[in-house]
Amino acid sequence: MAAPAIGTELRVKIGGEAGFGIKAAGQMLARSFAAAGLEIFDLSEYPSLIRGGHNTYTLRVSQRPILSHVESVDILVALNSETAERHVGELVPGGAVIFDPADGAQGWAEGRDVLPVAVPLADIAKQAGGVIMRNTVALGAVLALVGFPPEFLADALHAQFAHKAAAIAESNVAAASAGYDHVRAAAPDFWLRIEPVPHAPRRLLVDGNEAIGLGALAAGIGLYAAYPMTPASSLLHFMAAHDRSDKLVVKHTEDEIAAMNMVVGAAFTGTRAMCASAGGGFALMVEAFGMAGVSESAVVVGVFTRPGPATGLPTWTEQSDLRYIIHAAQGEFPRVVLAPGDRTDAFDLTWKAFNLADALQTPVVILGDSYLSDNRETVPYLDLDAITVERGKLVAEGDMAEHPEALGADGRYLRYKLADDGVSWRALPGVTGALQIVNSYEHDEYGYGQLGEIAYERATQNEKRMRKLELARRLVPPPAYFGAPPGDADVSLLVFGTTKGPAREALRWLADDGVSVALMQVVTVWPFPAEEVAAFLAASKRAMIVEGNYTGQLQGLVRQYCLRDVDATFHRYDGRPFSPERIYAHVREVIGDE
Repeated sequence: MAAPAIGTELRVKIGGEAGFGIKAAGQMLARSFAAAGLEIFDLSEYPSLIRGGHNTYTLRVSQRPILSHVESVDILVALNSETAERHVGELVPGGAVIFDPADGAQGWAEGRDVLPVAVPLADIAKQAGGVIMRNTVALGAVLALVGFPPEFLADALHAQFAHKAAAIAESNVAAASAGYDHVRAAAPDFWLRIEPVPHAPRRLLVDGNEAIGLGALAAGIGLYAAYPMTPASSLLHFMAAHDRSDKLVVKHTEDEIAAMNMVVGAAFTGTRAMCASAGGGFALMVEAFGMAGVSESAVVVGVFTRPGPATGLPTWTEQSDLRYIIHAAQGEFPRVVLAPGDRTDAFDLTWKAFNLADALQTPVVILGDSYLSDNRETVPYLDLDAITVERGKLVAEGDMAEHPEALGADGRYLRYKLADDGVSWRALPGVTGALQIVNSYEHDEYGYGQLGEIAYERATQNEKRMRKLELARRLVPPPAYFGAPPGDADVSLLVFGTTKGPAREALRWLADDGVSVALMQVVTVWPFPAEEVAAFLAASKRAMIVEGNYTGQLQGLVRQYCLRDVDATFHRYDGRPFSPERIYAHVREVIGDE
């Protein structure tokens, strides 16, 4: 069996029952490849069960930058027979299946162009110290098939179990080595070959919630409050692991309402504060979210979406909360909604969100999804030099007499003084002369709720707050562009959020076919960048929107604010993320035989 060229991209899928350590094993394999200078993108898929159910972890490895997962698989690691039966059809022709012959008959291989690789996973694991290490044995077998040095996996195993007894790490290394040796003895020719990249620049392997957490820490967050809800829970875990080292308060609150109220209170003291949840948890925050709007509180809120309605599909992904986030809460008030497309975006937009919240004195939402939160990719080291801390119109100490622009004709501090840009001066507790009233009522310039019921006061305060949207348009991140200019492209794609990665990957494949594509990523989805989107569409020969919902929520914003439509759409709403293969095929269908 001849080996393909060194450097071939590798796609590995590991599957089995929850409790088999599917994700933990896959991430150790990912760290092994990343430590060797290779690029990584992974995808975890699992039902909302604590134990049982079918789990998979898919790992894509390459020597060149990669931007998303793909559907095809080179090596399938079947930790039970169900995995082989479900996923053998995803293998490339000649793809390998690592399986334990003790799991039963291999009917899944009949009539298929696959390479069965029988490895007695359970027996080898028992000899190494316990059947629980079946997954580790399988990792060694994977490396043997592709001729990858096993010492990278050994290092990853030692790091994984560094906090436990040394014997545990050694047993796992022994299990991996035994799996490696078994396959090398049975299959002396490499099935596929992938090698380390010497002197590759260092990369981070992070998921979206880790990137958001790092962005919040870089911004100087002082309070993170949350009630755990998938897929936001891991951000709470991340922040809790850094509370002492980074000197912040992390609160696991009794519910989501408490989390939102707590960050509003923290913002009043000048603390940079954030909470996060999924769409269902955010529904419980909405009343307090409105209080953040009327009290003009500088808060950051993460909403990481999954399919609904109600509980929906707790562990899967979708982009169907876009309109909900833009309009959530009673009444009208300005907010900014940022939609990161990848982990670098997640870091950058998070620290920028804190600056925007301070500059505008209004809530800023980071709109993500499970595809962003749960899955990891290698990214360049984050650009810490680019980070700035901008607090806006803030008086943190001293005497308000030194800021006459914030005072009324009577010399008293006006917390909600009418301002041309909609942003009043904010004074922290303890500043001399900064007496203020902050609550959930409409109010006058001083903050008195009873006077806020006067028609004039209501109208002028409402108009003042809404003027912040015009300032926001000048401050928020603009759309991002990839591929060809729209006027030169055969087709133009418009996306938001995590559709970015699969779409950019599809652009490469289309370019190889001679199809030129322009891509616009709407980074700030609110205030909606109507002028930029309209110009992009006007310059396009043929335009298409790709979004993960049924009703075309991004398309609706285009129709409403740009007064035009696109030529084609592509929606997905089955709980799975877009793949480059599907976007590629849909674009080819749209352009026909051209």
